[in-house]
Amino acid sequence: MTDDDLTLIPRSMRDKLDRVGIKLHLKQWEVLTLAERRHLVEAACDSPAEVERYRNELTALIRLRTGGEPDLLLR
Repeated sequence: MTDDDLTLIPRSMRDKLDRVGIKLHLKQWEVLTLAERRHLVEAACDSPAEVERYRNELTALIRLRTGGEPDLLLR
């Protein structure tokens, strides 16, 4: 995946967001570093433990970069 592919939120990332129950806005995605974006796209998010770890990591990144809380998807 090239850096240009990480300008918008990739489909694979949107699938992970659905799994962890977080709505990530484009403005939030844009404030993440390229390295953070790449890591989030490449990180495992399949098993229950991976989903929990991913959710916690993403939440921490959103707090760090935006100062706010992530929006949760309604289930």
